[in-house]
Amino acid sequence: MTNDKTKYKEVFIEGKKYFLLCPSNEIFEGKGKRFHFGDEFEMQIAVFRFKGELFAVYNICPHRHIDRIYDGIIKDGYVMCPEHGWTYSLSTGENKFQKQGRKGLKKFEVFEKNGFVYIEEPVFEIPKWKTLPISE
Repeated sequence: MTNDKTKYKEVFIEGKKYFLLCPSNEIFEGKGKRFHFGDEFEMQIAVFRFKGELFAVYNICPHRHIDRIYDGIIKDGYVMCPEHGWTYSLSTGENKFQKQGRKGLKKFEVFEKNGFVYIEEPVFEIPKWKTLPISE
């Protein structure tokens, strides 16, 4: 299975590139859904619906590099990583408890239009160690 962003339809709105992710009814209230944008592990986004509004954040928890943010518990506008409990704002991606660490989740623009969910073209940061040439 190919997990690249070419599986999502590109659309341009006011000169900015977006991707059509899915029909709106596939994002349930109080739940998250994961979307892959490439073959690299890091190329994942979690989309949530909370109080009728959509939010999109990076799906990899910076604490232990676990890709389960989409499966987190949502409460009071925050999502809690199901692995170790780190908690992030859905609207800003910031870590709720700064004593845990300052790293947060990257946030992405997401919206609904005509019964579909769209997201801005995501830009991912692949760790440097994955891009370094292998020496012999």
